[in-house]
Amino acid sequence: MTEENKAPFDSSSDNYSEEGPRRKFIVVSTLAVSAVCGVFPFAAGITTLLDPVKKSAGNKEKVPWTKVAPLVNLSEDGKPAKYEIILEKVKDAWTTYKNVPAGAVYLSRKGEEVTAFNLKCPHLGCAVDYRSKSDDYFCPCHNSTFGLDGSVTDANSPSPRGLDTMDTKVEDGFVWIRFQHFRPNIVEKIPLA
Repeated sequence: MTEENKAPFDSSSDNYSEEGPRRKFIVVSTLAVSAVCGVFPFAAGITTLLDPVKKSAGNKEKVPWTKVAPLVNLSEDGKPAKYEIILEKVKDAWTTYKNVPAGAVYLSRKGEEVTAFNLKCPHLGCAVDYRSKSDDYFCPCHNSTFGLDGSVTDANSPSPRGLDTMDTKVEDGFVWIRFQHFRPNIVEKIPLA
């Protein structure tokens, strides 16, 4: 059949009526798939709001006490000593882990009072060293220096705050702390989850 012999398009023909529902199906299914794709990022974000781990973040009462060392192991003159922190039990939303390395602290003692400093620099989280010659704490990453009381000792220090302390107690001859990490590079001491 040549172009001249073709019948003109008739909208009432069977071909047109079959294409109508097909087109409608394609349009509707495309819109449905697009809507699902658009909603998916929001649905994924909802899980972070409902996450049970985040609900307990920063609640001081829920931070467990961790046994660190015998009190007699600490020098009575206030000289700091570094101790690794091993959490006896860590429970996330679904699993419980035992004897988990969590970080390290410097403990110093004056009489029965014990001070605990997190080993991480409050600037960007590098490990802080105790320097016995100058009797201070030093962060080798960006040259922050801290006194034995944890305060910033150099006006040009990039650290926005002094070393982060943690709650301590002495019980049955052992030093216990509430070990936490804190948000780096801000003035406020805000616990991380």
